[in-house]
Amino acid sequence: MKLAFVVSTGRCGSTMLSRILHQHPGVLSVNEFFTSLRITDLFGGTRGYSYFPDGEMDGRELWQLVGTPVPVIDTIVRDGLKIPEMRYPYGRGRFDPVTGIPLLCHFVLPALTDDPDRLFDKLAAKVPSWPRRPAARQYSALFALLADALGRRVIVERSGGSMYKVRQLRRAFPEARFVHMYRSGTDTALSLSRYLPARILAITAIAAAEARLPRRSPPEAIEAALPRFKGMVAPPYDVERIMAYPIPLGVFGQTWSGMTCTGLIALQRLPADSWASIRYEDLLGPGLEPELTRLAEFIGVTAPAQWLGSARSMVDRSRAGSARAQLAPESLAALRAACDRGEQAIAAMAGGQCRPARGEPDE
Repeated sequence: MKLAFVVSTGRCGSTMLSRILHQHPGVLSVNEFFTSLRITDLFGGTRGYSYFPDGEMDGRELWQLVGTPVPVIDTIVRDGLKIPEMRYPYGRGRFDPVTGIPLLCHFVLPALTDDPDRLFDKLAAKVPSWPRRPAARQYSALFALLADALGRRVIVERSGGSMYKVRQLRRAFPEARFVHMYRSGTDTALSLSRYLPARILAITAIAAAEARLPRRSPPEAIEAALPRFKGMVAPPYDVERIMAYPIPLGVFGQTWSGMTCTGLIALQRLPADSWASIRYEDLLGPGLEPELTRLAEFIGVTAPAQWLGSARSMVDRSRAGSARAQLAPESLAALRAACDRGEQAIAAMAGGQCRPARGEPDE
């Protein structure tokens, strides 16, 4: 089966694109699989797995990785802090955050079906018996099993913030294609500034620096060193304090620029026909149909008129630039300055949207 990855900085419309792709009859749109694998590492979990486990694993080990609960995610759900990408039918499904919800059930399976518990059971009956092989091959086999169960033939995985992981994804999946989704840097940074996980990560970095601890220190160690950050870097979280904590907008602009430049450098070292770019703003206007048609061709499917029609109904055209317009002129100027490096890297890309891009970004 053909495999592609939508890579982005997050908060740039990639979730919308993932949902549009899900409506295509030939596409398995895998939502936040790699986010699921790294989330406990980012937010203080104890399982100790890496984004890409080294070496080989058998089916039992893979199922232990993706088919069992992650306490920190269950805590987030119990505290009422789940994000929109977490779509399990909480309170109605078989699993409960008090006793533990399997990792796949938070993000991946409910984006594919209205009955994630049933799909989970299909996987549970097969995956643990798989032979030992490299981790990437296990992931590919899991994607293929899902695609086969749902009658799809092209797999597109999308995880927010994946621009930092282009090199690892390419190394693990050398035959895959990449779709770079991007949006205006100022609008993306503003969205990040209001996004709870991004704020927690920013506050954690600020607190670690103040405590003179390594940036990836356990959140509990940061709280022990600086008790005034309790509730802001580790669960149970105090949402009001997290959202009220004063973080300069430039922090999010610099984060966006860093991810953009890192990802574009990695992408532009790949064969020119193995990656393409698509701009969020072009999906909000008359360019929607031609952009999606080119995207479909790039990943290896056609663009049926019915699919293009359903995509139109899923696009909120009122979102472009609306938050940016509310900023004071001096704040907007400072944010643009923080985003300038990333904007220059994007401007350096040659070629049209959703076509192979060439050129080297400014480092």
